[in-house]
Amino acid sequence: MLKLIDLDIVKRALKIFIVATICLIITTIICYFLHPSFNDLKDLGSTSEKISGANGLERVWKYIVNNGFQVPLQMFILALLPIPYLYLINLVVTIILPGIMLGFFINFDIHKGLAGSIAFIPHYTFEIMGFCILASTLYLLNKAITRRFTNLFRKNKKENYAIKNSLIKVIKSYIFIALPLIIIAAFLETYVADFIYNLMT
Repeated sequence: MLKLIDLDIVKRALKIFIVATICLIITTIICYFLHPSFNDLKDLGSTSEKISGANGLERVWKYIVNNGFQVPLQMFILALLPIPYLYLINLVVTIILPGIMLGFFINFDIHKGLAGSIAFIPHYTFEIMGFCILASTLYLLNKAITRRFTNLFRKNKKENYAIKNSLIKVIKSYIFIALPLIIIAAFLETYVADFIYNLMT
């Protein structure tokens, strides 16, 4: 099992996670100083309305389908294109939107906003770390595909990376690390986040 987990993938994922968290904090701080209307906040929240409208295990399942299957599939498809870091678009959106909402909430009501921010931490940590693990392995796959593509236009070819090995790493990391983290995040978001928020407000 230890051989299954590539430490380089985990280290790269941690770096991505740190950068993502810094972006979240910066976005939250910037949006705190803005003065949005209540309608702006409602428009931002409308994207997750279908999920938040569900309850219990139905809500958990919708989070798993969206964050555990749909988003990783989109990231994987983007990684197949020979354009570096394109697969990070989903991660960036996943970071920026909550950052905007948290900043606006703190602006409207500092106590409830801070409570919401603290309640956000547990599922954020697991969910984003799952995406970062996936992004870390997709980096290898995308690098291998991009090298093959650019070699088509080079006179002096560079050494190709093994696409098959990279693909196997993506599958293993997704099944054994990323997906379990995202599933845990779905339960935390459904049950723990509301509990923490209600406890603090």
